[in-house]
Amino acid sequence: FQHKREITCYIGSNAATPTSSIEALTAAVKARAPRLPFIKMVHTLLQGPVPYVDKGLQDRIMTFSIFSGGDVRKAANEGHAYYLPCTLANIDSLIGKGRRFEPDVAIFKVSQNPFTGEFSLGLSVEALHTAIDHARVVIAELDSSMPFTEGQSVVDARSIDYLIRDGVKPVYELPAPDFESLSAAERRIGELIATAFIHDGDTLQVGIGKIPDAVIGTVRGVGYRDLGVQTELYGDGLMILEKAGIVTNRRKKANLGYSTTSLVMGSRELYDFVHMRTGVQMRPSAYTNSAETVRKNSPFISVNTAVGVDLFGHVWADFIQLRRYYSGVGGQPDFIRALNDRIYGTPIIAMKSATDKGQSKIVKHHPPGINLTASSYDGVVIVTEWGAADLRELTVGEKALALANISHPSFRDERMRYVIDDP
Repeated sequence: FQHKREITCYIGSNAATPTSSIEALTAAVKARAPRLPFIKMVHTLLQGPVPYVDKGLQDRIMTFSIFSGGDVRKAANEGHAYYLPCTLANIDSLIGKGRRFEPDVAIFKVSQNPFTGEFSLGLSVEALHTAIDHARVVIAELDSSMPFTEGQSVVDARSIDYLIRDGVKPVYELPAPDFESLSAAERRIGELIATAFIHDGDTLQVGIGKIPDAVIGTVRGVGYRDLGVQTELYGDGLMILEKAGIVTNRRKKANLGYSTTSLVMGSRELYDFVHMRTGVQMRPSAYTNSAETVRKNSPFISVNTAVGVDLFGHVWADFIQLRRYYSGVGGQPDFIRALNDRIYGTPIIAMKSATDKGQSKIVKHHPPGINLTASSYDGVVIVTEWGAADLRELTVGEKALALANISHPSFRDERMRYVIDDP
């Protein structure tokens, strides 16, 4: 790359963040040795420290983050990292052949099958196959702490130019769900979703967090049968349902018999569970989040959360305010738009009606200038602890009344007056 003024580097993500390589690359950038071209770093959510976003390095290395947390979120809000809005299903459109962020280098983790010697992308597939196919230099960290996952996670050893074996830091683990610590509001949301919208044989996409945990906890207690899983992120909750025999994938039309996901993130128990388990299959996010695959597996229930919703039915998840960036749109719009007709299933946005600081999450108007994961014309169901508002096929006024009705009681009357009385 000595002849190039700049290069693009695509980094593996989530629980399989290659922290050792990130730290080594940052040290080289800071030391200016060896001499490197300007580097554009492209990635989704990174766990752990991301030192190359430190202030003062942006003349040598710049972040373009599709989904952020921790260090990258802070850097973006301080103006020395870029947020690159993109849904998980569409990452290939950014990094494919001839695209602006086509990678010169790909860095990620792999695990190795002890019997066949094959390499697997383990916990993170997302768009890595596209990155590997187009990168001129492919660097992989061999991590013995990462499970060997099945499906489209297998990587041809000949596509790896450099395999790092020493000094590799382990994968990131998250605490398992604590169903006993859920608040009354979270439990109520879980009950509403599990009892009103989920039925035997449905295919699920459920994220990670307190509210998805509440849904899982209720589903576990209700005793549904033959649920399926097709998700972008497979966590402990879905494992619990699979271990209990509630998830069997027997009624799926696509990937019959398999839980399919592009990412796995959670506890060590989860990683041990997916290790060499053929029943949990990895796929690129362009497949798991595609409308075609989602619709094939109808009836489909998608459960995601959001920062807020306004009385028109606009939903947002990546910004809190115009100048307060939070995370990214992730795959939420992918599933919402795949389920734009109720014959395919139900896209649910589940959230508490108020923040921990007592501010309403259902507001009159969304903050100006921010991205929307769902617009008023996207048919979604909003669920708070005060009820469910099915916005599909409603007029603007009906949407507003339905949402005002499930607002927190402290704001409900004011929201109702705004809908009914204000010009």
